[in-house]
Amino acid sequence: MAAEENDCPELPLSQQRCDPVKCWELECVLTGRFLNFVAELKEQFVCPACSGVVLNPHQTGCGHIFCAQCTRMFIESGDTSKCPLDGILIKSEEVFQDNCCKRELINLEVYCINSPACKQTVTLCNLQVHLKTCQYELLQCSNPGCTDILLRKNLTDHQRNLCPFRTELCRSCQKPYPISQLVDHEKTSCPEAEMHCPNNCPQMVKRHKLKDHADECPEVEVDCIYKKYGCTVRDIRAKVKVHEHTDFSTHVLLVLENNSKLAQQVEQLQQEVAVQQVETEERCLQVSSLDKKVSLGDSTLSAIQRSVEEQREHVSSVKQDLQDLRGVLEAGLAKEDLAVLRDSLDSLRQQVAMTESLRDHLGVLGQTCQRHARLLDIHVEQLQCTERRFRQLESASYDGKLIWKVHDYHRKKEAGAPLNSPPFYTSRSGYKLSVRVYPGGEGTGMGTHLSLYVTVMRGDFDSLLPWPFRQNVTLTVLDQSGCRNHIDQSFTPDTANERFRRPTSDASTALGFPRFVSHRDLEAPRNAVYVRDETLFIKVKVDTTGLEEL
Repeated sequence: MAAEENDCPELPLSQQRCDPVKCWELECVLTGRFLNFVAELKEQFVCPACSGVVLNPHQTGCGHIFCAQCTRMFIESGDTSKCPLDGILIKSEEVFQDNCCKRELINLEVYCINSPACKQTVTLCNLQVHLKTCQYELLQCSNPGCTDILLRKNLTDHQRNLCPFRTELCRSCQKPYPISQLVDHEKTSCPEAEMHCPNNCPQMVKRHKLKDHADECPEVEVDCIYKKYGCTVRDIRAKVKVHEHTDFSTHVLLVLENNSKLAQQVEQLQQEVAVQQVETEERCLQVSSLDKKVSLGDSTLSAIQRSVEEQREHVSSVKQDLQDLRGVLEAGLAKEDLAVLRDSLDSLRQQVAMTESLRDHLGVLGQTCQRHARLLDIHVEQLQCTERRFRQLESASYDGKLIWKVHDYHRKKEAGAPLNSPPFYTSRSGYKLSVRVYPGGEGTGMGTHLSLYVTVMRGDFDSLLPWPFRQNVTLTVLDQSGCRNHIDQSFTPDTANERFRRPTSDASTALGFPRFVSHRDLEAPRNAVYVRDETLFIKVKVDTTGLEEL
């Protein structure tokens, strides 16, 4: 209860829950108003620090009562704050809300804050409820744009009849507008407002129909419809209509005159077309003549091309004859050097034969070297396999227990790779298992814990053993200090889990603890030493109870 009470002063008043009992405190503080009590206020309800009313009273460990704001100031001052009455240090854990004092205070009678205009007296806890209906409370007009502040009793009349920002419906479009804008709206922008025609027409027209009205208004100036035939009359629509009827014969003459001009233009165009047809026929005759000349030129060109081709073949034949003649002449001059060339050729042939023989021998030697290298690789692999097998047999355990020594702990932790122990057995013909450790963590323990697992491997006697594997397994990190504060965890396999069925390969799924022990508890324990000289010892024990020895 004390912890809950001490939390109250730490919250600003604007964040405290404002229920019906507490809202008067917030109202009084935020508005800065002063309370006027009907009876003289007792000393116990006056804050000795600020001399104000102890709204939301809090009692200190020394038994004195202060208001919430002063109490908050004392607590925020830290360990140096002392009670102003007796000098005793004020501790935050000893401060609590004095509900008894508060209950007495809120039941005292006070005058309305709007006194002397308002004569009402109420208990302090009901002051806010009264202010919501007090006719002398000052309120701002709620009409958008109005900043007037009035008494509640005058507010309704102001909003309905006096406020320049009150809204009324436009008489024409029936949409609401502030009264200050309504006249201007009706005069300049209301689309439904009726107005006089701008052309002095006696008809009243709605603003949005003015453009349509202009197309039929009798007072708008328009041209005579026979303007395109030469009539120049322009007057208001009513007079133009009279003109069109009274001057009909004149308009007919204008139309006839215009038609005559059009007929003359048509006749002139027909003559020009006839001339163009004659010129087109002459151009066609010229084109036909040129086509014949082009055809004749193509025939002549083909004959010339055939003649050029024949001359080219003749020249090629003459060139070949000249080359044959030159070969005969050169052969006659080189007979003296033929013997020397023949001797050189024989020597070169002997050298080439010897080179070919050496190359064949070198190929045979290369194949022999490759065969020996493959045999050597096979022997090395067999030797390594035998060595691994020997190490496994040397360190193998056949009683279900294994103590595994892990070297270079911190280096392998930084590397992050998993480490696998030599295999061990529950008996000479029992289950084959191994331990897998992630020094740097794996899964949910990545980077924070050492992860430790057991793997059920494929063994030589699996067909004789009961499956699934169901033996209890205990994993332990050994304490090297001699205090025997080992870290161990155990698990019993879930026989319904397929991971414990007979393995079909050596890469069986590992099961264990991804968060076996945190790096902090492993590397810096209080009463143990788990890593010494970069070495960690891990022990695994399989419960062999119930296993039959074959």
